[in-house]
Amino acid sequence: MKRILLADAGSTKVEWALISQAGEIENTIVVSGLNALLAEQDEVKRAFISVAQNFQGDQRIEEIHYYGAGCATQSICSKMETALSDVWSDAECHVHSDLVGAARSLFGNRKGIACILGTGSNSCLYDGSGIISQIPSLGYILGDEGSGAALGRRLIGDAFKEQLPQNVKEAFLEEFHLTLEEILNRVYKSPSPNSFLASFVPFLKKNLWNPYVYSLVLRELTRFVRRNVAMYPGAHSLEVSFTGSIAFHFDRILREAASSLGYCVSTVTESPMPGLINYHKSNDK
Repeated sequence: MKRILLADAGSTKVEWALISQAGEIENTIVVSGLNALLAEQDEVKRAFISVAQNFQGDQRIEEIHYYGAGCATQSICSKMETALSDVWSDAECHVHSDLVGAARSLFGNRKGIACILGTGSNSCLYDGSGIISQIPSLGYILGDEGSGAALGRRLIGDAFKEQLPQNVKEAFLEEFHLTLEEILNRVYKSPSPNSFLASFVPFLKKNLWNPYVYSLVLRELTRFVRRNVAMYPGAHSLEVSFTGSIAFHFDRILREAASSLGYCVSTVTESPMPGLINYHKSNDK
């Protein structure tokens, strides 16, 4: 097989893995997140130059597959391919959406409903070769149900609209030391409000013992299943699998949410990368 560099790029982190011609993992690194929709061309190129320093060697990289958050249109994919080619001029560069990456990772060459639950959320119907149907994510303002951003948004809203139990609200204010003004500035004026909102998820996980917090997470994950998974034709007869930090850390509640609507979750992974490595080892020979 070719010497292949893979990237799984989310808004919070980007995982890179280099696969040798023998199909072995030569090197892996994790760097800061990158959303292709929000990042400027110069910012993308600088990030790639920094990454390239970790993958220098005698043998050239022959092929790059970049699976990225925000790679939703051909123009954005072209922007990312140009930046990759500027840095790795000898490599054949391919840019795909993070959703294609999730589907290939979870199902390989099988059919199923692939879902991402991380900082953002997304889903698609995959036929074993490509995406044949997709309910749009709509982003953290209009959609992203079940995501870290959505969970953080609900937690903050409930805290300041006096919906949280008093002891949970006090713990929230004590842990983060944020005023309402500071939160509003971070949400409405910062460059990465979705990541900021998702940063509150560890607090939710730590306080799942509280029935209100548990119910908050369950309701939001149920919203994802109802507004996304359930919209695909024949969904009840298909495999449904998830990847992403939210799916992984709230695995039990996610399965409860899906079961309440008549769905059985097959696989939950924290990251698409292990599955992507297997996919390319099997399909790039």
